[in-house]
Amino acid sequence: MLTSAAFLLCPLAATALQYPLTHSQPSFESPGRQQMQKRLNEILPKIEILRQTGGTAGISVGVISHGDVVLEHFFGFADVHQRLAANSSTRYPIASLTKAFVATTIAQLVDEGSLRWDEPLTTYIPELNFHADPSLAARLTLIDLLSHNTGLLRLDALWLGASSQTVISKEFTVAVCNHLAPVYPLRSKWLYNNWMYALAGEVVERVTGKSFGRALASHVLEKVGLTQTTVIESEVPPDSTAVPYMTLDDKTPVRVPKSELTDGTFMASAGGVRSTVHDMLIWGNALLSVFRDEQSPLKGLDTVLSGHSFINKTFLSDELYALGFSKATTPTQLGKVGFNPGLVDGMPVLGTKSNRETVFYHSGGGTGYNHCFMLVPGSQTAIVVLTNAISHGDIADWVAQTLLQTVLNIDSPVDLVPFAEQAASNWRALYPKMVETLEQGRTPDTREPPHQELLGKFYHPTQALYLEVSIADGALRFSINGRSEQEHKLSHYHYDSFIFLPSDDERVRRGLVHYSAAAWLLHFKRDSTGQVTHIVWNLDGQAPGGETFSKAKA
Repeated sequence: MLTSAAFLLCPLAATALQYPLTHSQPSFESPGRQQMQKRLNEILPKIEILRQTGGTAGISVGVISHGDVVLEHFFGFADVHQRLAANSSTRYPIASLTKAFVATTIAQLVDEGSLRWDEPLTTYIPELNFHADPSLAARLTLIDLLSHNTGLLRLDALWLGASSQTVISKEFTVAVCNHLAPVYPLRSKWLYNNWMYALAGEVVERVTGKSFGRALASHVLEKVGLTQTTVIESEVPPDSTAVPYMTLDDKTPVRVPKSELTDGTFMASAGGVRSTVHDMLIWGNALLSVFRDEQSPLKGLDTVLSGHSFINKTFLSDELYALGFSKATTPTQLGKVGFNPGLVDGMPVLGTKSNRETVFYHSGGGTGYNHCFMLVPGSQTAIVVLTNAISHGDIADWVAQTLLQTVLNIDSPVDLVPFAEQAASNWRALYPKMVETLEQGRTPDTREPPHQELLGKFYHPTQALYLEVSIADGALRFSINGRSEQEHKLSHYHYDSFIFLPSDDERVRRGLVHYSAAAWLLHFKRDSTGQVTHIVWNLDGQAPGGETFSKAKA
């Protein structure tokens, strides 16, 4: 059990970050730098408390201000079994922090004339034709995709299966996007959608003739000097990546398989970049260059960092989504793109009216990893928090907000430990609440249908995946696309519905924490003759009709 891993003391970096551009760096006055370092050093024990609160295996943090690294520190372990600590070159799959790289790549392509922000997407993907609203494809633009302003169904549970595996092949990207139904009218409401970034990656590949990873490298990474950042699996040195963990209820870290999101695979452009604290600090400094009076090798950052859709509208502080970043002005609530808001009574309000600061931020989460990245233009500061665990609550978010308050030197900072404790407690309560919800929805003592009536392959309308129902070892089971890693045991729920909810430990070990209560049920449907012809699987609460899988004819 990992409940009190060593508090690893690492010296604060005291040298200037080598940002490989041909321009002079603004000078950060030594007294101001020393004061910030002192404040950050004093807050380190608080970060260790947050780590232990969530049961997070390891946390790597970095802060850069005015081109100087003022903090690099590593808590816990990058490899718990070997008791190895991370360092500035430890790689992490950064999940949705990838999205800012995608937006910036597209901005370079717009600058060179290969793309246009306001061009209909059908110019680049002619076969795009949303079945529920065929007119939508000709109205969508790259800005809509990258600002999560399409209003289309999220449906993440369709592509992400157990054991860190994606269950859809890249060739089906457009077909599944065409299947997505509108939840809201176009540009009427912000709705986060990974599929749209997968579609953006498809656009990049078509106009460049390169894989997304190669296009990213030539248009962004090489220009900024990010030598430790890539989507290409062969470019990641062996044993350089922090081991991914899921955290059990007793805070035991359980190792899970590595992420499959790499160049050439499905959803790589939504969350496939690997990077390090070192490179993410360089990246932050490069993005901040748009707020400095200097030449930058990156074009179009004004568009990338402008607000394009409203996450929330308030008279005090509008919360916006740019392209790959959320954007807010203090005093404000942060963390809206992470999962903490659903775990606490209310997110803390950071900052004061007398000292307003604009903050760009984004969270990133995948099986075994959770991160947060922030930019503070007013102090030319970037904050990097990378973790190798999905633990109890979004600990990366709490750590980043703690660092932010320290950077801003807020007189009466909010103590985030009680918020983290509440989030952790509510995280542990999710499973028993699901069990209770499912039990309340069950009609007891209904007849269980003969299992032989249920067997067969049931195909999704896109043909991107199928459910195979079979009997093995005397039990009814189903698998996704015939993969043994995606097999689940079915038990009768009621009528013609079956449940595959495992124990909480198994749910966490298999990385299935993204399934809601309804997603643990398969509903077998019959035609007028009583033959089973379909399965309905409710994978997204905003699509009450569920996903329908049709039985293949014998």
